[in-house]
Amino acid sequence: MLPHPAPPLLTITLPENKIAALASLLQHGILYLIEQPVILGDFLLALPGFSQKYLEERVQTIFINGVAVDSFNAVLAPGTTVALSAAMPGLAGAIFRRQGLHGSLRSQVVKAGAAGAGEPGFVKVKFFNHIAIDRVCDLLAAGALVEGRALYDFSAWRKDIFQAPAQLRFDREDITYTSMLEIVEKHPLISLQI
Repeated sequence: MLPHPAPPLLTITLPENKIAALASLLQHGILYLIEQPVILGDFLLALPGFSQKYLEERVQTIFINGVAVDSFNAVLAPGTTVALSAAMPGLAGAIFRRQGLHGSLRSQVVKAGAAGAGEPGFVKVKFFNHIAIDRVCDLLAAGALVEGRALYDFSAWRKDIFQAPAQLRFDREDITYTSMLEIVEKHPLISLQI
């Protein structure tokens, strides 16, 4: 369940040409609360900007808890980490590509249906390369729950993104870039919206 009190809201208003710069933040992951185990494909189709066509054409590599999977039928339980990538180059890309010819070279397999019932909790989804770039606007405009430390690590090296004309608001009050860093570093979870 969501921690009580609810995570504070950080709103970032950016010029449209700077929003893509937030794509690499998605590599740190977005947290999604689930009440019970859910099928990966159903879960992804509920995310902003994802469609069946997009999944089939763009999502070429899927890792669940660090293990490559071929199917959108895998079951996600609370506490699971999912990584999504478009096609990766080279031999590694060929080995880990979903339903690729070289998938037999993998050392581990995740079986669909392995997750059991349990308490509600978070699934962390990490978005890489073209998927992050394609979906950054959709995912962050809809609002995203991120780890404060991850947001701090991302923001500490990218001051230029957060300078004027960008506007930063924390729980409806204007803040500076320096204040933002102090705030996100001390909060375990942040609701982020662009």
